[in-house]
Amino acid sequence: MLLLATQLADAQSFSQAIVFGDSNVDSGWWKAWLGAGNSIGNANKDSVIRNSIAQGGTGAPVGAGYLMNSQILASYFGLTAIPANQPGGTNFAISGALDAAAPTNGNVGNLNNSKIENAANTNTNLPSTVQQIANYLAGAGGAANPNALYLLSSGGNDVSFARDHIAGLAAQRSYLTGQAANLTAAILTLQSAGARYIVVQNDFGTGSLANFYNQTLWTDLSTAGVQFIPVDRQAMVRAVQSNPTAFGFTAATVVPGVLGVNTGSACVWTGAAPNSGWAQWCVNSTTPTSSAAYLRSADAQQTSFFADDQHFSAAGQKIEADFMYSLIVAPSEISYLAEAPVKTRAAVLNVIDNQILVSQSQPGQYHGWVSGNVSWLKMSNANTGFPDDPGTPWAVTAGFDFRLTPNWLVGIAFSGGNTHQSFSLGGGFTLDEYAISGYAAYLDGPYWFNGIVSGGGLHFDTNRQVPIGITVQPNNSTTNGSNYSLFLETGYNFMIPLGAATAAMPLKAPAAPVAYLSHGPVIGWTLQKVKVDGFTETDQFAALGGFTALSFLDQTRNSSVSELGYQVSVDLGYWRPFGKLVWNHEFATQDRQVTAFLTTSTFAPGFTMPAVIFGRDWGTAMVGTTLKIAGNVTGIAAFTSQFAERNLTIYGGQVGLNIAFGTPVIAEGPVKVARK
Repeated sequence: MLLLATQLADAQSFSQAIVFGDSNVDSGWWKAWLGAGNSIGNANKDSVIRNSIAQGGTGAPVGAGYLMNSQILASYFGLTAIPANQPGGTNFAISGALDAAAPTNGNVGNLNNSKIENAANTNTNLPSTVQQIANYLAGAGGAANPNALYLLSSGGNDVSFARDHIAGLAAQRSYLTGQAANLTAAILTLQSAGARYIVVQNDFGTGSLANFYNQTLWTDLSTAGVQFIPVDRQAMVRAVQSNPTAFGFTAATVVPGVLGVNTGSACVWTGAAPNSGWAQWCVNSTTPTSSAAYLRSADAQQTSFFADDQHFSAAGQKIEADFMYSLIVAPSEISYLAEAPVKTRAAVLNVIDNQILVSQSQPGQYHGWVSGNVSWLKMSNANTGFPDDPGTPWAVTAGFDFRLTPNWLVGIAFSGGNTHQSFSLGGGFTLDEYAISGYAAYLDGPYWFNGIVSGGGLHFDTNRQVPIGITVQPNNSTTNGSNYSLFLETGYNFMIPLGAATAAMPLKAPAAPVAYLSHGPVIGWTLQKVKVDGFTETDQFAALGGFTALSFLDQTRNSSVSELGYQVSVDLGYWRPFGKLVWNHEFATQDRQVTAFLTTSTFAPGFTMPAVIFGRDWGTAMVGTTLKIAGNVTGIAAFTSQFAERNLTIYGGQVGLNIAFGTPVIAEGPVKVARK
């Protein structure tokens, strides 16, 4: 009952996208707020944003009719990130949000603190990022959704506040240190409440204060034990700005915008103050107006990197979303490296197991054989938005065995194989595998036992291609690994005579029948330990700065698979058709993690994500036949398929030859006769 019970692995799929922070991820919180008659706390800003909303805008800092990176990222996983103050909304981010309200910043949670405009969003009902997290947890009864994807982007307004309103570097850093500590405590509370998948952006500013804040926040989070995915937007911006044409921009349209018609940003603002962050009131029109911001050109959202002086355009938002997406799914992609050898080694073990049966039925004390097998292997990810990995493994195995006694057969086999598994996002990995196997088999009448032990090396060439905006960036590397396995199988055969002897197969006892139906139960176990060494990728699109390349730690995949089923064969002289049907169960835990590191930061901690998970139960069916080609030469052909394994498809075929030589000796098998 234990072997046949179906147990579905707990695959992780994101059920919500929950967002906290400032205008970098705000998807339009102002629309519902102002629509309800509230004020931002800045009369001029209230007016221009209301005016743009009346013309189709959302108040989001990308401009009317376009999506923020938070919304694009959520859509990749089949989710939404609409503002939390709208029905069904899960995006709590508000433009202007500070990390936390503190005496140093006037005890308000939301400020507009650019160099150009120092006017405050003085409405104290506008929560800081820390308060947003508290509001979410309060509304959720104190329990964070463990299956949600959490995105945080905060600190940019604190950096601006420190720069523009606090005198002296020491005092500025003291303020930022306190704000980073406040945010760290809130994120730690979020994690303690159940959040497992937390993405934290850094401030993409280039000043020393931005660098100080970024390092302080990420170090504090790591020290506090917060598990998070760091997003190095500074590296992303450097790469785009150093190679504008690759992303569809020019040198003039890849930098933050300026006031007036000569801007290179997507949106133009020629009106009165407020004079910063004008994409929040940018309408989808190229008609000049002083009551709203307007598009520089019809295609400006695609040909400019920034929408205004602070926020990314539609193209920039997609670049940012693509970058975050690549970080989230990369560990799952790389986890396929440790999964493929489990299936390729199982195919080799099956080849050796079949050749054992041929050698036992062959005359001669010694047997040499060779087999080739090819399969179709598709590993799919149960998680919506995560990549799949199809490929076509093949292997060639050659072996030699001899009889120690009439009942015992021992042998050795060498195998070499290859597969190229393709990532559905682009690229993939090539696996070269070499193994040496020793095997032994016992046959005494209806009782039989087979055992195979194998060990070998793995070599991987990886090419993880990352779509970023209109570019595709390949990240290449090589690494090695190993696979050690043990296969044990035993059973009992019942014999049913079917016909009389034929001249083709002379018998020691002429009256005995030669055609037999053999059938019986089979039980087995396969143990495997796959190890993949850690490696660091190189971004082959070198001109882009390499911001998508990652480092990965070692992986270990343990497998413990049982089989319970039935097999049948018919000895027809020249032919011996056979079939086998078993049910498999994976006992080893599949809750393993893959750890990755950014290659662009010396202080960003590693982050872990779950490896791909397949079903714990599946069936395996095999049909085939042996063919007596000559007195001492037997061929074999078989087709094998797995079925009912969640998220994995594999089927394939094998062909081989077995040549016997030496003194004709055969053990007493199920037929209990010896052929001459």
